Order: sequence, then structure tokens, then C-alpha cells
Amino acid sequence: MKDFLSEQYGRLIADGYISPNLYDVYKVKKGLRNDNGTGVLVGLTKVSEVDGYTIENDVKMPKKGNLYYRNIDITEVAKLCGDGFGYEKTCFLLLFGHYPNDDEARDFCGIIKNNYGLPQGFLENIILPHPSRSLMNHISRSILSLYSFDDDPDDISGEGFIRKGISLMAKMPAIISYCLQAKTHYLDNDSLHIHFPEKKYSFAENILYLSRNDGAFTPLEAKTLDVCLMVHADHGGGNNSTFVGTVVASTLTDIYSMMAASMASLKGPRHGGASLAAKKMMNAIIADIGANASDDSINDVITRIFAKNYHDNSGLIYGVGHAVYTISDPRCELLRTTAGKLAAEKYPERFDFYTRFEKIAVKRLSEKTGAVCCANVDFYSGLIYEMLGIPEELYIPVFATARLVGWIAHDLENLLYCNKIIRPATRYVGFEDNKK
Repeated sequence: MKDFLSEQYGRLIADGYISPNLYDVYKVKKGLRNDNGTGVLVGLTKVSEVDGYTIENDVKMPKKGNLYYRNIDITEVAKLCGDGFGYEKTCFLLLFGHYPNDDEARDFCGIIKNNYGLPQGFLENIILPHPSRSLMNHISRSILSLYSFDDDPDDISGEGFIRKGISLMAKMPAIISYCLQAKTHYLDNDSLHIHFPEKKYSFAENILYLSRNDGAFTPLEAKTLDVCLMVHADHGGGNNSTFVGTVVASTLTDIYSMMAASMASLKGPRHGGASLAAKKMMNAIIADIGANASDDSINDVITRIFAKNYHDNSGLIYGVGHAVYTISDPRCELLRTTAGKLAAEKYPERFDFYTRFEKIAVKRLSEKTGAVCCANVDFYSGLIYEMLGIPEELYIPVFATARLVGWIAHDLENLLYCNKIIRPATRYVGFEDNKK
């Protein structure tokens, strides 16, 4: 069977080749990107805006980056949220279109807290008996399984969608933490530690409480994670996982299928894995040259990275450069400040190295590409997760948990105002060989 399949695959590679020039001939936008690097418009949204450049005479011009949630800049959102329950207030903003007043914030947080718990028997019968080496796979299966515990799972009316979305969002800290415990215990042969969600804790506090064996955390740690969740809550309608969700939502399927589809998208290393890749790269560099290395040593490392003979030989500086942001990524700006506060207590030398490396790497990559670039959100995300003691396996699940509210907001918006099945076209080029 293996030889037969190998033979057939070899024929497919030989006969199914599509020449790159055909994409130009038929004006196909590879990856839904225009020639100048901008994205092909696929919809309209009022949820959020990613603003990283201007277009002048069909040329991208760099500018300071901005991320807007419902017309409010992310830096202003962070200020409005204060020191507690910032993620919950951000979720309200994204879902309902305005920043909550004190009464709205209190009521909304109460609804989330009342939905923290999983259905009766879900942990014992769904999560624990079926561990997976991939937490994202396990999380997706768990989300799909909630369909069977819903009395009216196919209700995607506007209000029904909101209620189900909030309930699912509130359950994510428990789901990701229990999926980790299942893997750790049944596949890694470690102790099993199960805590139940506490209504006295915020969303960020519950993630730390549920995922740590001792359940302990400090106010600064909770505030730090809260900012991370706010920053990751949404990033426009065009990112891969959000677009996948709106495509699936356009078929009028259930919300659990929509969220599982977006979750599956985020599992791919091209979309959700950059924070871990950046952390691994930086750890390898620090292990090699030390956190007190000179700028010359950092430059030497970057030269070797570009030459593809350092670390993973990819030639990439993970966490530096972005498809939209040019001069700055506002999420990176916020996380740099947030990381610095936590690092002052734990890793001051490591944080100093990060900031020095960032400046040099941005300069070198800009010189190499001839385009203005900046560090992106993933550069400091991994460092923050490491300082918080979050296991590497939870990096993407925590990101996905934060992003769930953005998926809900965009899917609902598409259902309410577009309400057409998304069906782009492809061009058949199988006859091209006959023209030769």
C-alpha cells in the first residue's frame, strides 16, 4: 500500500504542477493578498480595525500602528479598563459596540462568572478520558462536544448566539486547563491536579488558578495576563482564524462548529505558534551568548540567522516584522511595558536583553528587506508567558481563549449584516498542458 501511494503521489506532483506564472495570467491573489502586500477586501466590519500603513499611489507608506476596538484605540482601552476585569470589559466592548459603564460591567462580569462551570459530567466523561498530545485538538473536540449538552444547539438567532457565545467563552479557562491536566496525567504520567473555577476570580485570575497545581498567583501576575488577553481579544476580520469562522458561520451551522473551526485554524504554526517560536529563539540565543552579550554579539547572531545557519536555520527572526504594521505594533508597545513591570521582579537582565535585541533586529531586518518594520505582538508574548510560568503547551490555547470573543463578534456581525454564504471562485487550469 505504501509503495502504491508513493507512486501515485509522485505522479500527482509531476502531472498536477501549477506554474507560478498562471497566478499572474489569471490575476489570482495568492493568499488573498494584492501585489503591493495589502489584503484583498472580503467583507465589512465595525468590530475592529488594524491600521498599520497608508496607501499613496498604490504604494504602502509606513505609519505608527493603531488597533481600534469599536473606534477606541487599544491603548485607550487598556487605560479605561484599569486594574481589574479588563478582559471582561474588553469583551463587552467588542460584543456590544460600546464601552461598559460600571453597572453594565458588573452585570456582564456576573453573567460570565455564572457560566464558568462545565456541564455535569463533562470533565469526567468528555475531557479526562480522551487526552491528546495536541491540546488544541483536544480543545476543539471539547468545544464540539458542548453541542450535545445544549438544549437548543442550532439556535443562531442574534440573542441566542450572544448567550451561547458568552457561555462558551466563560468555560474556556476550565477547558484549556483540564485538557492540559488530562495530557499531563494520562500521557506524561504526572500527578492530576483539578481545581474548580472560582466566581470570586476574574477571567485572567481563573486561568492562573486553574492551570497551576497550587492555584496561587500574585495581583501583578493576574494584571499582566489580563493585559495579554485584552491585546489578543481581536485583530480585525481578515486574520486567518477569524475569516475561517465567518466562512463557516455563513453556512448557518451551529456556534460550536464555528468556534471549533477557528480553533483548528489557530492550531497551525503559521498563525498561532509565533509566540512560542520567538521564545524558543530568544532562549537559544541567550543560552549561546548570554543575556549580557554585547551589541556586536547580537549583530553576529542576526547575521547567522539571515544566513540560515543558526537556531532552526529558517532565516527568520521570530517576533519581528508584520504583514500590516510598519513603524510600530501597538500590541507590542503595550506588552513591552507590561513585560517590563513583571520582569523587574523576576528577570531584569533577560528583559534588558530583549529590548536591546528588538532594536537591533528591527534595524537589521529593515535594512535587509528595504521596508520599514517593527517587532510584533509575539516578541514579548512568549517572554510574558514564560515569566508567568505558563507551560509551553498552553501558549496557543491561552491566545485562542482570548481571541474567542473576537470570533464571536465577527461571526455574529456577518450573520446579521451579510448573511450570504461565502463562496469565492477558482480558475481551472487543467487544460493548460494541452496548449503547449
